[in-house]
Amino acid sequence: MAKKNIKLGDKAPLFKKDSFNAGVIDLGKLIGEKKIILIFSRYFGCPICQLDFNILLENLQEIYEKGAKLLYITQSGDKVANEYIKKYQIDFPVISSIKEDLYAEYGLGMMSVRTFSKVRGKLKEAKSQGIEHGDYEGWEKQEPGQFVIDEKGTIIHAQTGWLYLPGIFEVL
Repeated sequence: MAKKNIKLGDKAPLFKKDSFNAGVIDLGKLIGEKKIILIFSRYFGCPICQLDFNILLENLQEIYEKGAKLLYITQSGDKVANEYIKKYQIDFPVISSIKEDLYAEYGLGMMSVRTFSKVRGKLKEAKSQGIEHGDYEGWEKQEPGQFVIDEKGTIIHAQTGWLYLPGIFEVL
């Protein structure tokens, strides 16, 4: 699948995918209710992704207070994803995109130089918090990213790279 170039003002690419913990997620049916945050991680074993996931969980209440719906996309498979869902009692949909299909739909291909340049510092931070590398389940060079979709289905925030919540909070 060819990588697309997603930018602010574009209509969000719609999808209908099984989630690990919330049944089938039909983005088209969710649009209109509230703003939707899409977090594209790599996979749960990635130490930087674990670090970012912890930051996300620490700020979950604020996301909910701002009235947004969160969808989390990962390359992890059933076993590891379900372990994380159970361990952290995740109540937002966790969606598998093992074949990188959703990543490509949202313009996330190979990791950018900007993202790669932050790997060493992020790994050092993860290690300082005792985070170890888990199972390798995804494409190591996959670009992560975050998008916010408004109630009309328009992309109002699009950022590639590791999780950066202030940019998301600006548009909520």
